[in-house]
Amino acid sequence: MSGFLQALPVILEYEGGYSNHPSDPGGATNFGITQATYDSWLGFHKDVREITTAEVEAIYHQNYWIAAKCDALPWPASLAHFDAAVNHGVTQAARVLQKAVSVAVDGQIGPITLAAIDHMDVKQLVNGMLWKRLDLYYRIVQGRPASNVFLLGWVRRLLKLKERVGV
Repeated sequence: MSGFLQALPVILEYEGGYSNHPSDPGGATNFGITQATYDSWLGFHKDVREITTAEVEAIYHQNYWIAAKCDALPWPASLAHFDAAVNHGVTQAARVLQKAVSVAVDGQIGPITLAAIDHMDVKQLVNGMLWKRLDLYYRIVQGRPASNVFLLGWVRRLLKLKERVGV
């Protein structure tokens, strides 16, 4: 089973179904796919509540797994990075990963970042990524206090991921 097929059910468990919380700047989402992402992927507007399972899988594979280069990371770091890409966006996930491996932070995963990953213990890498994400969540709330309503859920997400990957 590919890493993507292993990781997708985990992401879908965290993302849930339809939501349109007034404090969420992403607006309406379904299975973690925002209306804007869905419209962009389709090339036209269609209510995100109508998204199909096949579309969800294709969007997550193309826009997050492949775009974030998750397949270049060892399991379970690939799962942790995929989750970060879904939750923070591909560029911010790359920054989190780069901070965890102590390389220059440019938001682009290239040969220097990948070489640093190759020289790290995978559990140490995942643990570092999770700590960097925790810091990011707190910075998000500091900059946008309305997001505080999501903080406990975000922390729970990290704790579940930590338990799942065994770090």
